[in-house]
Amino acid sequence: MTTQAVALALSGPGNQGGRLFSGTATDGAFTAVNSTTGTAELGFAMRGQTISNVAGSYTAGSGIAVIRNRVTQQIDRFIFMHKTGTASPDGYPIQPIVINQNHILQVYTLAAGTTYLACVNFAGKPPELFNATVADGASGELVTTAAAGAQGIGSFADQTLAGFKVQGSDGKVVTYAQIIDGNGAEQYARLGSERSALGGYPKSSTENLCTGPLSFNIMRGMALNITVAA
Repeated sequence: MTTQAVALALSGPGNQGGRLFSGTATDGAFTAVNSTTGTAELGFAMRGQTISNVAGSYTAGSGIAVIRNRVTQQIDRFIFMHKTGTASPDGYPIQPIVINQNHILQVYTLAAGTTYLACVNFAGKPPELFNATVADGASGELVTTAAAGAQGIGSFADQTLAGFKVQGSDGKVVTYAQIIDGNGAEQYARLGSERSALGGYPKSSTENLCTGPLSFNIMRGMALNITVAA
């Protein structure tokens, strides 16, 4: 498997305090990242501190970072990372969280290619990581990772979709996303774009598509599809 260097900066409200984290990520797997100074896990390096901003960069391709509770394995916060050199001066704001000793910082990166990542949020639930391998100029379905059973969005029937975000590899364009029901009818659609290579507002350089808040009831047989540019 391929690897790449990653770096992250975590800070509190008003960008007060904070620590640098860095390491080498294994593409296609969750990799724990420790503090640059002292090589400590997040729960020990920043225990008791409030974090409201997590900015991360990968070398090439795409990537996410998560704050996870290593006891419950629940993902408590989820961010998309920037390509090195395109990070926003604003970092990546998150809902503030107080770090406890069970928290670890992990990254999930992909080498440059045609696999797309998505953060899918359901009301009252931790975020889910979805992915899809879609050839240029084609469409494909976003499903949970192989480790999570490769399930489509219809497997979350009777839950409320609160929103989703999609990130493709550097230079890729997500033309649009659709939710299709079991009869093939379109129930939701959203336009996407190419990520900025110039930094700027956090979303512009980390997300190809972002729905904003939703309250959409999921039914069995539904599929979340993306179409990408040639």
